[in-house]
Amino acid sequence: MALFDKLANPVSYKSFEAEQQDEIDSVCKHLNSLLNSRRGVLAHMSDYGLPDVESIYEGLPYSQQTLAFEVKKLIEKYEPRVRSVNVYAKDINQNDCVINFDIQAFLVSGLSLQFSTKFASGGKANVSRAANFQ
Repeated sequence: MALFDKLANPVSYKSFEAEQQDEIDSVCKHLNSLLNSRRGVLAHMSDYGLPDVESIYEGLPYSQQTLAFEVKKLIEKYEPRVRSVNVYAKDINQNDCVINFDIQAFLVSGLSLQFSTKFASGGKANVSRAANFQ
């Protein structure tokens, strides 16, 4: 669990499984913040965030793999709790123009993670635990 999450929540005694679930939720929350940040906004970390997602939309479907690579690089650099990150692009539905990715990784402890990510037009990312993940 992230330090901020530990400080913001009262002390409680939880089972090991509950602590793991809290850590997964914390990683998911951080990935939402990370993928909704835009590169160049923070002067002291110029590579924090994604490039302009609107330009990615202009180059679809060819630019989808570029965005997947950017997401992977960003997670590897700014989410230290995960290892072995893989980002898989899913087929784009031409009716709604939503870019979907599956993110698979492992916590440092070895626990497997799987997230589903959607980029709606306008570039807003929504990261959630994958439906087939417990």
